[in-house]
Amino acid sequence: VEDSLQRLGLARLDVAYVHDPDAATHGAHAPRVLRQVLEETLPALRQLQHEGLVGAIGLGTNDVAVVLQVLAEADLDALMLAGRYSLLDHSALPELLPQCTARGVRVALGGVFNSGILATGTQGGSATFNYAPAAHEWMERTARIEAVCENFGVPLRAAALQFPLAHPAVDVVMLGARTAAEWQDAQAMLRHSIAPELWAELRVRGLMPDAAPTP
Repeated sequence: VEDSLQRLGLARLDVAYVHDPDAATHGAHAPRVLRQVLEETLPALRQLQHEGLVGAIGLGTNDVAVVLQVLAEADLDALMLAGRYSLLDHSALPELLPQCTARGVRVALGGVFNSGILATGTQGGSATFNYAPAAHEWMERTARIEAVCENFGVPLRAAALQFPLAHPAVDVVMLGARTAAEWQDAQAMLRHSIAPELWAELRVRGLMPDAAPTP
């Protein structure tokens, strides 16, 4: 944190995230890393917070389970969650997001396009999900969502950006825009009008959980 403040020329960080303390990153060492996060890292960040050097503290991960493990033993202010609450993947909805809402953990969603498939769609026959070629099940599900969007004259990107922001725990969606044109497109997609009937149709077709809030 101190090195970062020096490099940035700042006196305070708005948010400090403990990044990827999960099994996919650490393998067999994951339980030891998790104990270190709980017993050393988070307490040290809380001390820096008390000293005014850090604002919010939290985790940055795409693993719902590890966040739930941390929340069972510690408090967080913020969460950067990649890919686990999107128009396609709702795995954070049943347990994690209600906890975040109840405990005041503010969520920034990364990977809101699930690394590409919700930005490109499926019509080219190839797309990425979780930074790898999308499996058939994800291609098929995305194609069904895409068809509903087309019926209502709504770009898939617009639905993908607007849907997760409707959840009360979510403050931010992150795009991974690579160019000014992609950023401008995203701004336009956020403003694109979407009829409530589109969300209702996704529910009827089993493509959206009943519990998911909609815009």
